[in-house]
Amino acid sequence: MITKIRLQNWKSFKDSTIYIDSLGILIGTNASGKSNVLDAFAFLRAVGEGKSLLDAIQTVRGGEDWIIRRGEDSFCIEIEIEIEGSSYLLDLRVVKQNSVFCFGPCEIRRLGIEDDDAVPGEFIDSARNITWKTYDVPILLDFWAKIYATFRNIIILDPVPAKMRDYCKISKELKSDGSNVAGVLCALSPEEKKKVEALVSSYVRPLPERDINKVISEPVGLIKSDAMLYCYEDWNPEQPVDARGMSDGTLRFIAIVVALLTVAPHSLLLIEEVDNGLHPSRAKELVDMLKDLSRQRQVDVLCTTHNPVLLDELGNKMIPFISYVTRDEHGDSHVNLLEEKENLAKLMASGTIGRMMVNDKI
Repeated sequence: MITKIRLQNWKSFKDSTIYIDSLGILIGTNASGKSNVLDAFAFLRAVGEGKSLLDAIQTVRGGEDWIIRRGEDSFCIEIEIEIEGSSYLLDLRVVKQNSVFCFGPCEIRRLGIEDDDAVPGEFIDSARNITWKTYDVPILLDFWAKIYATFRNIIILDPVPAKMRDYCKISKELKSDGSNVAGVLCALSPEEKKKVEALVSSYVRPLPERDINKVISEPVGLIKSDAMLYCYEDWNPEQPVDARGMSDGTLRFIAIVVALLTVAPHSLLLIEEVDNGLHPSRAKELVDMLKDLSRQRQVDVLCTTHNPVLLDELGNKMIPFISYVTRDEHGDSHVNLLEEKENLAKLMASGTIGRMMVNDKI
């Protein structure tokens, strides 16, 4: 599992560290750099998928033009990762020379071991994939397979309700826009599908207007290769309603729950604007669901939000797990831990976390 990453000359960041916990919240004003944090994780996932360096760069918003901080010719993502009870520090460096991107020298070291020497090596970019090469120290292939698997288990979710309303192919991996939620449910074994649908239904019931009592997915078509999402409402319990009749907020909420219930354990799930489209009065249900499922499934979750109501529902116990992104007078972005903010106790005495954000104190 990834426990933290450090961004150096990455997009708008000069040097900032992001810590990963069971549930973490990232806040900040528009254009502060929140999305640039998510882009770093998207880049790591692309590396884990074996994409070429150029393809990995093109998965990032802004691509080649904006991936390196202005005035610099390289960036480094330093990743602290836990594998089989041991922690390792891996740096992934990319250099731009004469408009061409290439990997720079990299190192990996085991943490907590005194005098443990760093292992030098380099990422090798080919037209088909990215691999690791060591100079003179053997590295077990299965060890590196675990590192790449960890990168592949970075899931970025930003559900798009308009795309969730269509029929979709039955498939095992949830797309980032949530468009194939129905297909993912139908790909489960009958027993697992029934269990997951029951859990999804239990979390959806408290949503306004408290009218949904059951959520299911069913194969459709002559060859049953597509799927559609359905729900049953209290108003007419015998009449199913397909995804075309569900609200945006309900569909986004379902996508988040399904993601938490179906991604591999020890994955890292990043959710953009986690409360988007959800009625403010249901912020507590959202927070409780995120806490419950992230803990039960052993999935780390990092969410972005602009909602002061959601921040208030998190409560003071979540302060150590809230970070806020700011930009300084030079335009550089910084990730700050809320618990380290100067005069935090005084600010909290005069208002809630949400009020602090509304008043531009964080």
